[in-house]
Amino acid sequence: MDGNQKLKISSDFIFVKLLLVVLMGIIFLLLTDYQRTESNYLTEYIFIFIVLGLLLYYVFTRPNIYYDKDNLYINKGEKLNIQVPLTNIKSISFSIVGFGQGGYSYRIKYLDEYNTIKSVRLFPSMFSSPTSKFIKHTEKLNPAIKITNGSIGINEFFD
Repeated sequence: MDGNQKLKISSDFIFVKLLLVVLMGIIFLLLTDYQRTESNYLTEYIFIFIVLGLLLYYVFTRPNIYYDKDNLYINKGEKLNIQVPLTNIKSISFSIVGFGQGGYSYRIKYLDEYNTIKSVRLFPSMFSSPTSKFIKHTEKLNPAIKITNGSIGINEFFD
């Protein structure tokens, strides 16, 4: 890695966003034609529309994650711009929870500036694979890091 060149390791979810918008458009068209549909389908369409809307909100609000030779950068609009030294990363866990490239993610736990443990979920980018390079580079800088290759269960959401 040359100098302080930032490499993006998080996904933009372009295909997923497009797919969700198309599905929401189809459901919206079905809802506007509700007079020709049976009433029991109307509630199902509304429920599906709400679930797809929540998924779309979740995908659009994911932070962009970058790294360079010294730091991890978590950017989410103007409100959230966090710079974490790679030596402050405590663990990186491979997770089966996710969608997008392969349907997996990584959970990164780090110490913030107040020495509080925080975490962020990283959905790897589909078009490049710098995630393994990021893990190796972080492990080289921080030998005390805990790297977990598999994670499953309820601790995925509450750990």
